[in-house]
Formats: sequence, C-alpha cells, structure tokens
Amino acid sequence: MKILKHTSNFLLVIFLLSLFSIGYSNENKLNDYFKTIRCLVCEGQSIHESDTEFAINLKEQIKIKTNSGMSIKEINQELVEIYGEQISFNPSKNHFLLWVMPLILVLVIFIFIRNKLKFFYKK
Repeated sequence: MKILKHTSNFLLVIFLLSLFSIGYSNENKLNDYFKTIRCLVCEGQSIHESDTEFAINLKEQIKIKTNSGMSIKEINQELVEIYGEQISFNPSKNHFLLWVMPLILVLVIFIFIRNKLKFFYKK
C-alpha cells in the first residue's frame, strides 16, 4: 500500500514537472520570437527590449494568440499582413533581385567601358 502511495506521488511530481517544463519552453520560444519583432515606435529596438505601450500590447496579443493555438509562423504572417515587412527583423527571403541587381549593374558597366575602350583604341 505504501509503495502504491509513493509511486502515485512520484508520478504526480513527474507530471507537474513536465507541465512546468512545457510552459517554460513555450515562454522561451515567445521571448526569442519577441526579439525578432521590431517595435514600430522605437528606433531599432525589438518588442522584447521596448517598454512602450505598443510593445506591451503587442506582446500580450501574441501571448493570447499562442495560448489559443496559433503557431508562431501564423502569427508572424498576420503581423506582416497588418504592419508590413518592417515589423520583422527577419525579412522574407524573396529579395534576390535586390542583392543581384548591383552585381548585374557593375557587370553591364564593365562591358560598356570595355567596348568603349576597344572602340577608342581601334581609331
């Protein structure tokens, strides 16, 4: 009888610890996510660092949404739809043209100058 009581107490403690660790890991994930969201009121601060009313309200709304079952990816998509990409410190990866265009421009200028020099030296 004592063994059964001790075993049930042990299982209860293990269960409570696992619930605590799940809550703690979710809190860590939220804090990490808060560091990737820009405070639109402050210059260059995340909502994790900011104490403005906007940041506090946004953190509360994100916590409510995660508790209701929304994933962080869904919340991020919603924030980008509402505020635009400037809300995130991690912009989307579809800026390939933005990074490649300067290289293409340098290449075109190089070819243009090379052809002009060839034409100049032919005369």
